[in-house]
Amino acid sequence: MSKEILIISSKFRETSEKYRELLEREGCTLAERDIQYPITEDHLADIIKDADGLITGLEKVTPKVLENANRLKVISAGGVGYDHIDLDAATAKGIAVCNCAGCNNRSVAELAFGMMLSLSRQIYQSDRAMRNGEWGRFTGPELWGKTIGIVGLGRVGKSVAQLAKGFGMRILATDVAWDITYADEHGISYVPFDRLLQESDYVTLHTPLTPWTHNLIGEREIELMKPTAYLINTARGPVVDEPALCKALEKNRIAGAGLDVFVVEPTNECAFREFDNVIITPHIGGASNEAYDRSLQLALLNVTSVLNGRPPHSQVN
Repeated sequence: MSKEILIISSKFRETSEKYRELLEREGCTLAERDIQYPITEDHLADIIKDADGLITGLEKVTPKVLENANRLKVISAGGVGYDHIDLDAATAKGIAVCNCAGCNNRSVAELAFGMMLSLSRQIYQSDRAMRNGEWGRFTGPELWGKTIGIVGLGRVGKSVAQLAKGFGMRILATDVAWDITYADEHGISYVPFDRLLQESDYVTLHTPLTPWTHNLIGEREIELMKPTAYLINTARGPVVDEPALCKALEKNRIAGAGLDVFVVEPTNECAFREFDNVIITPHIGGASNEAYDRSLQLALLNVTSVLNGRPPHSQVN
C-alpha cells in the first residue's frame, strides 16, 4: 500500500510535482487534499487523518491535530526551526519529528547582513527620498572594522561569521556550547553574553526558540547595548521582547533594528512600522530559490527515509 505524504506548506506544494517520480520509487504518493489557507487547527486536524507523513511550513501542529493523525509516522519541518510542532505530543505518539538542518543558513546570513548594510548606510531611506523627488545626503557608519556580536554560533551564526570576516569585522560570539576549534580557526572570540552586548556594534540573533531563549533580549539586555548599536533578529520573534524593543527605539536607546521575525506571524499589525530606523521583512530569511529547493529535498528525504525504515537526514526527538 502506497504511503501518503501530506505537504501543507504552500511554497512547497507549488514545486512538489517534480518530485513525484522520486516519491513513487520510495513507495510514496503526494496526498491530494483541498487545502484552505490560512490553515486553521480544525482544518489541519481534518486533512491529516490518513496521512503517513507530513511536511509543514510554519503551520502549528498541536496535540489536537495529532490526535486525529491515525497513520502519521513522521513530520518534517520545512526549515530548521520546529517550535511550531508540539514535540512532546508527537513523541508520545511515536511520531518522528525532523528538520532540514543546513538548508538555509547562507540565505539567513545574507539577509542579516543585508539588513546591517541597509540600516548603516540608510539605503531604504535614500531610495524612498529619490522616489519622492528628493536629493538628500544620507550618512552612516561603515561595517568595516566594527564589532559584530553573534548570539548562537550554529550553522547560521557560522555563516554570518564568514561574511563578517570579509568585512574585516571583529567577531564576538556566545552560545550554550562553545566550538573552540572552529572559533580559533576563524578568528572568533567567545565571550559572556553581557560582554557581547556591551561591546558589539551589531548584535545578530541566531538561536532556536526555547524556554531559555524566550525574551532573551529584553529591557535589561538593550540597556547594556551601545546607543549606536543595531539589533538584528532573523531567528524567531519571541526571542526579543517586542514591547521592550519598541520602548528602546522610541527613546533612541539603540541606533536601529532589522526584524525578519515576529511574535505573531503572519500579522498585519506591526508596531515597528512607525520607525524609520527599523527594517521589517515577512520572515524571508530562508526564502532564497536555492534554500527552498534544498528544504523540500531534505524534507522529502526525512519523510521517505522514516517511512521506509531508514535514518532521516535530521531528527530532533
